[in-house]
Amino acid sequence: MTNLKRCCFLGALFSAQIGSINAEVIPGTTLSVHFESSQIVGSGRHLNMNRLPVIDIDSGATVYYDVSFKFTLDPVEGLIFDQISSVAVSPPISAANIVPGVYKSQQGYCYKLEGPTSLTDDRVLYTLRGYTDNNECSRSVDPFSVQIVSGSANDHPDIGNREIVSNLKSSYVYGYVSDQGGWRGSFAISTTWEQNELIGIRQSGDQLIIGLFSQGVDNSGTPVDFIDPRETAILTKIIE
Repeated sequence: MTNLKRCCFLGALFSAQIGSINAEVIPGTTLSVHFESSQIVGSGRHLNMNRLPVIDIDSGATVYYDVSFKFTLDPVEGLIFDQISSVAVSPPISAANIVPGVYKSQQGYCYKLEGPTSLTDDRVLYTLRGYTDNNECSRSVDPFSVQIVSGSANDHPDIGNREIVSNLKSSYVYGYVSDQGGWRGSFAISTTWEQNELIGIRQSGDQLIIGLFSQGVDNSGTPVDFIDPRETAILTKIIE
């Protein structure tokens, strides 16, 4: 497929995402692709489509994929595909899918995902915090930190009493902002990520996708939660 055809293909995908909620069967197969049910997240030149369902219309079996696109700009052709990653099957979201380590934002700020620490027989704790060292991670976002607990949002030990819990999607592992960062500017995670706001994380290859599910507060000063992320940050794992 040429770059121009690929660009047209992507345009068709966006049209399907925005203008229709209908799936499309791949010609010559019994497989239908549901882009309207995936989460599309852009970061710089990268476009990620997370948990894209592909359904066998005969058997009803569903397989989820994570797809990543990379773009460049040509003076003649305009925005074109520069690279398409190999398609990886997305396993169910669980503690086993979250990869601890040091992650870096496009702005050069690092975060360390630590854990797991066992809480109960079926739940473990992770913490995500600002991280610095004398090598790749010289830019600090301290004292920002997030506390994440694996398992269902229902009966979650930290967020289980929030009204939104029963409506949250199972494609994230949830927690909350335990310490707000004190920095300002055009960061992937900034001062708009405030203490006690709802957080969800998911893994896609070497990328950690972090969603902020709260925005503003109600009359009592309690964060207002939403089913879908109000802001999203994508961090990339670095070699330690």
